[in-house]
Amino acid sequence: MNKNFLLVLTMLIALFYAFSISWAQKGADLSEKSHSPVIELDELLITPSILNFDFSSDTSSRLDLPAFETPASITVINNSELKGGGYQEVGEALERTPGFTWGNPPAEPANFSMRGFTSNQVMIQRDGIWLGPALITGRPQNGFNLDRIEVLKGPASVLHGQGAIGATINMITKKPTTGSSNTYELLSSYGRYDTVKIGAGAGGQIGENLWFRIDGSEYSSDGYVDNADPKSRNFIGSLLWQPNDGLSVTFGLDYLEDKLQNYWGTPLVTEAFATQPLSGVVSGGGKAIDERMRFVNYNVDDEVADSYQVLATIDANWKHSNKVSLRNYTYFLNADREWRNSENYTFNSGTSLVDRDTFFVAHEQNTVGNRLSAKYKSDLAGMDNQSLLGVDASYIDFKRKSQPLSNPGSVDPFAPIGGNFGGNPSSFRFNPTRIISTAVFFEDTLKVTKKLRLVVGLRQDHIELFRLNFNDPTSGGSFERTFNPFSWRVGAVYEVLPSSNAYIQMSSGADPLGSDVFLVNSNQDFDLSTSQQWEMGLKSKLLNGKAEMSIAIYHIERQNILIKDSNDSVLGGDGSQRSTGLELEGSVLVTPKWRVGANAAYTNAEFGVFEDVSGNTPSNVPEWVANAWTNYRGVAGLPIDVGGSFRYVDDRYNSRFNTVKMLGYETVDLYATYRRGNGRFTARLTNLFDKAYALWGDEFYSNQLILGSPRAFELSAQFDF
Repeated sequence: MNKNFLLVLTMLIALFYAFSISWAQKGADLSEKSHSPVIELDELLITPSILNFDFSSDTSSRLDLPAFETPASITVINNSELKGGGYQEVGEALERTPGFTWGNPPAEPANFSMRGFTSNQVMIQRDGIWLGPALITGRPQNGFNLDRIEVLKGPASVLHGQGAIGATINMITKKPTTGSSNTYELLSSYGRYDTVKIGAGAGGQIGENLWFRIDGSEYSSDGYVDNADPKSRNFIGSLLWQPNDGLSVTFGLDYLEDKLQNYWGTPLVTEAFATQPLSGVVSGGGKAIDERMRFVNYNVDDEVADSYQVLATIDANWKHSNKVSLRNYTYFLNADREWRNSENYTFNSGTSLVDRDTFFVAHEQNTVGNRLSAKYKSDLAGMDNQSLLGVDASYIDFKRKSQPLSNPGSVDPFAPIGGNFGGNPSSFRFNPTRIISTAVFFEDTLKVTKKLRLVVGLRQDHIELFRLNFNDPTSGGSFERTFNPFSWRVGAVYEVLPSSNAYIQMSSGADPLGSDVFLVNSNQDFDLSTSQQWEMGLKSKLLNGKAEMSIAIYHIERQNILIKDSNDSVLGGDGSQRSTGLELEGSVLVTPKWRVGANAAYTNAEFGVFEDVSGNTPSNVPEWVANAWTNYRGVAGLPIDVGGSFRYVDDRYNSRFNTVKMLGYETVDLYATYRRGNGRFTARLTNLFDKAYALWGDEFYSNQLILGSPRAFELSAQFDF
């Protein structure tokens, strides 16, 4: 951490602290002079949200602690925010949070970056379940079927096991709620590029002790690149049985099928060839993006990138008394995924053509698991104490078939002929993997004084990995390995001012040091990577809740890592990666109808001593990310709401070698909503100034970039009754 950063950091903390004191005092003075009711912020805010300090997130703690009293950085995007944002894809909803960036390459359709770490170092969950490494199991997901998205930043192995370093993203589906009245929800949306979203949902009571919830949604688009053509369909259903106040059991079924976008990237060409270069998109390495290639698709015509998955869950909660409660969560996942594409596009300066490859891979996955925990509230020497002890067990059966095929032929950069994949390969590389995991975990929170709370967590995992390799000369043979990672978290929260909590915490994490745990080969038969984080911050509620602010400072160190290149070779060395950063966020209700907000994140990430990437910045990690937004409700006394947002993303590199730089960009989005009865009719405009920019660079396809969407519109109708 350099001196300039320390100076700026110190000044920001001092300003933030002084501002909190002055606003807290001002809020106290106002509360003494006025007895008017507190404004309900959720009714006034459309998008994005306040900071949800009062929400208790299972992703960050299983002790029912509100975010305000949890020593960690937590983001919760609730259903009203998802609705106000037009039920966007999860990545688009999350990019309004501090420091978050994402990409959607079809090889890795859920690729996120947070706190200097990307890909499998950001864990993705569905209803609290880890389905597998993000780059294998993650799929695009719109927000209609979701109740909320929860994000815990930093290492979280103590809660969720191996794999969570940069953040944990938990997508929570809608569930039944007790109540006698039925509710219904409808969505219809149309946008540029023939983009269609439809959704329908209903919930209510169907028996004396039985409630239901069912939701379905579909998405389709031609895409902003020729023949991109993504599609998805998601249906969820659940039943809540609550025979008495102490027992509740929820049965859930979640079905998802999709076809990923057929856009693997736009090739980088030489500056000499790019007679119409897109300005402000890339620099370095003598490379450019030619505007004439911006919307061209280089995949084969009979491409495949499909999947389906079914997730069944049983969530049983039993409250024995006010002090003792039990929870048992059982789940089963079945999933099939297949890719059959020309994926890699390399501009050949000698022929002025784009050289291509073809690759086939298919997954079959079955996962079954159970999590049992007991919670106990007690009085410890006059102090309120709450403890949780649990056991987590799962079995994963993962089968992978793959085969690189012959070159399908080079194509013209401006008028490519896709051609055919060439049929199914005659022989496969077959790589079955079985993983048996058991863990014991413990959490405890102690209210030492009225102002001081301590939090501790411990977890011991036992992971048995069985990796088999058939007809695969690159894998190094079959092998078995046992891992026993121990993870921990300790933290404290202290009320420094009324409605202002300062916190500090240290935590650890563990994850596979090379690839993901599903694909570790015998030439990567090492122990898990380890990581540690310290974090400190301040969370404040100001002006009787009309304003909220948070600040977090952190440092993460990940040791003992390996990196694979596109040829499956392993880079070695001291093997470390570190990240230091600052995150600021705030929201103010200026008037009962007008809200403004902003956030910013600074990230200083680099590799340690690591062959020829020592000191380099990891790919897709910007130094600065900033967002600002505003919304106004009831323009001129009419049932019309308007709002807009601004986003800035700093320069990033497309690979760890830091040769080609994806230049920073700014986008502006606007919307207007007309409310009538139970309906909301919204017009939305994204990327107002039609900014051309690079959204993401894939490490394994470093000769091409995923470009961001041009300006687009959306018209939608939503009904709740």
